[in-house]
Amino acid sequence: MGDDTKGQLETINQQIKEMVGVYRGVVGRSGISENEFWIWYALIIMEGDYSQQDICSSWSLSKQTVNTIVTHMVRKGLAYLEVVPGTRNRKIIRLTEDGRAYGEDLVREVFEAEGRAFQRLSEAERIACTAALGRYIDLLKEEIYGTKNR
Repeated sequence: MGDDTKGQLETINQQIKEMVGVYRGVVGRSGISENEFWIWYALIIMEGDYSQQDICSSWSLSKQTVNTIVTHMVRKGLAYLEVVPGTRNRKIIRLTEDGRAYGEDLVREVFEAEGRAFQRLSEAERIACTAALGRYIDLLKEEIYGTKNR
């Protein structure tokens, strides 16, 4: 590996860690775990129905982690599970009115800041950023796991 490549890898890894640190700082002030934050983010910001399995695969979280967090949400009256007809045990996570209000308070400010920051990039920069990072992740998975994972 050449010095240029090594330096570029160091830069991207530092940038990724810095971005994770930004989210960690925001989440730390909220009083919940990072994993719980991303579950709330998915349920509040992303459109559509989510099962626990969907969140596991979309957000790279373990089944045990998601199950534990969702179980706590249900116990607190913030969510309930709705069985999908015609499936063996697929359940969609539904937020109660209190759950939606609580989740909005947790994630809305972050989402709006993300949107403002991303809008400040040019259209070409946004496309390049998402395309390059997605391609890099695919290639990294291929190198580490030996198969194409996307």
